[in-house]
Amino acid sequence: REEQQAVRAMAALYGGVEGGGTHSKVVLISKDGKILAETDGPCTNHWLVGSDKCMETINEMVLEAKEKAGLDPQVPLRSLGMSLSGGEQAEAINKLIEELQERYPKLSENYYITTDAIGAMATATGHGGVVLISGTGSNCKLVNPDGSQVGCGGWGHLMGDEGSAYWIAHQAVKIVFDAIDNLVVPPYDISYVKQAMFNYFQVSNQMGILTHLYRTFEKSKFAGFCQKLAEGAKHGDPLCCYVFRKAGEVLARHVVAVLPKIDETLFQGELGLPILCVGSVWNSWAMMKAGFVEVLNNARKNKARSNFSGFTLLKLKQSSALGGASLGAKHIGDALPMDYAANIDIFYTHTFS
Repeated sequence: REEQQAVRAMAALYGGVEGGGTHSKVVLISKDGKILAETDGPCTNHWLVGSDKCMETINEMVLEAKEKAGLDPQVPLRSLGMSLSGGEQAEAINKLIEELQERYPKLSENYYITTDAIGAMATATGHGGVVLISGTGSNCKLVNPDGSQVGCGGWGHLMGDEGSAYWIAHQAVKIVFDAIDNLVVPPYDISYVKQAMFNYFQVSNQMGILTHLYRTFEKSKFAGFCQKLAEGAKHGDPLCCYVFRKAGEVLARHVVAVLPKIDETLFQGELGLPILCVGSVWNSWAMMKAGFVEVLNNARKNKARSNFSGFTLLKLKQSSALGGASLGAKHIGDALPMDYAANIDIFYTHTFS
């Protein structure tokens, strides 16, 4: 009888995963929407670490969360909703779910996998809007109120990731290399970035950087150099400021790309167009602001959308694992109560003159 009670108690538990290119998070939620436990872990992007490592990490994080919440690890969750960077391709996702069920039968009864962008949006609102991710990589997704989606970017570091930490780091390193080679005249003095680059990668010349670019390349490690550039920009180094401004411009161009497809109603709220900003690069908003606003201003002048009168930038206060859990529950016909207003912070509002 006690066993049955334990099973029933677990049956109403829902898990959510936020899987990023650098960090991941798991939340366990009761059916009344209370967060019972949270755990942190490493990268769970299956394109970057392979599906084996991805599944192993997810299982370990959920087990740790079950333990934290004082739950029996042998009793599966009702559902596990995963919001993963790289969670786009149906075939890969179905395979991942099949293997999770086979390998970890006690993990969860049901699974649902979506992208990091959709998981973030489901954490912030039930109405839709634009999600603009700039973390290790970058991506932009428009989610209309009817659930239809339009994307721009999200193609990884070899084909895109514009405006991301990886991209910012790459731009800066490239400018330094080109200047040393006398191939391209740099827009500003390179001495700060050059020294910061040697310090960060712990090398003394360009040749030393090659190891980090090829032999031991790790996307999140390379992207981590962006943090040093953010420090430089804060201290006013012109080249660092230049690269962040460029990031602001290119991130705004992603919003311009989806503008034509945005449902009228998303412009009509008092906040104007809601843009949900996800990822650590947004901590450097002050350095990106001028470029970002200028591009959107120009798009509006060029009559991209006549009713585009302003926009609001929102940040999540809660992990998008919450949205993942909510979507996972929805997928099996259960509804988790979500307090959207408590999940977001407004950090910038702009009305076009």
